[in-house]
Formats: sequence, C-alpha cells, structure tokens
Amino acid sequence: MSENSKEHPENINIKARPLPGLKQNPKIETLYFSNAGKQKFRKQFSTLVEKFTPPYPTGGGITSEACRIRLPDGLLLHGVSYHTDIEGWRWQIEQSAQKLGLVVAKIQGDRIVVSDGRSAALAECHIEVD
Repeated sequence: MSENSKEHPENINIKARPLPGLKQNPKIETLYFSNAGKQKFRKQFSTLVEKFTPPYPTGGGITSEACRIRLPDGLLLHGVSYHTDIEGWRWQIEQSAQKLGLVVAKIQGDRIVVSDGRSAALAECHIEVD
C-alpha cells in the first residue's frame, strides 16, 4: 500500500495536493461546473469566464483547479477557484453556467452539492486531482 493510498480513499486520485474546496478558506472559494460534452474543458472554462462583458467581478482572478469529480450518476464536474471579489466571481460563474445550461456544485462537508438539487457523498464519486 503506497503512502498516498493510506491518506485517501481509492476513489480519489490525488497526486500532490488536497481536493480543492474541501477545506474552507475565507480568501479563496472553489466551485465545480458541469461539462456539457460539447466543448473541450479549456473552451468551456473560457466561455464561462467571458460570458459577461465586461466581467462582473471588480477584482481578483479565477483559475482552473485541474481537478474533476464524476458523480455516481455520471455527471462530470471541473473545479475552478477565485479570489478577492469572491461574490462577484461566484455570481459570474453561476449566471454563465445557467445561461449555458450547465450546473455548478460546491463541496459541503463530505458531500458535493449540485445547483439542481442533486448531491453525492464524495466517497461515492470518482475524483482526480492533477
């Protein structure tokens, strides 16, 4: 058994860092957005960030977290984190996702909670963190 497998359940493939959003940080927030399967991740990320012009947030930035969570029902979610104007970035991502027909999700305790009402225990999901 490797050192990594002692620390994390088998469903979580973590190479070097913890799952983004698992630990709360007042200066950074992490959301996960669904992949509609119509665009590659990078294009979909750009579309979410650029959906509103000019951008709603008044400061800070957003970055891909290079992590994926697949719910037991097959829904694939990608992580993004943002800082400084947390409320502005959250609003932009949530509104962009809604306009694109996507859902967003947030880790709450040991569960991932999706904007459409679904939720799943993280232990039941397949998780990859690069």
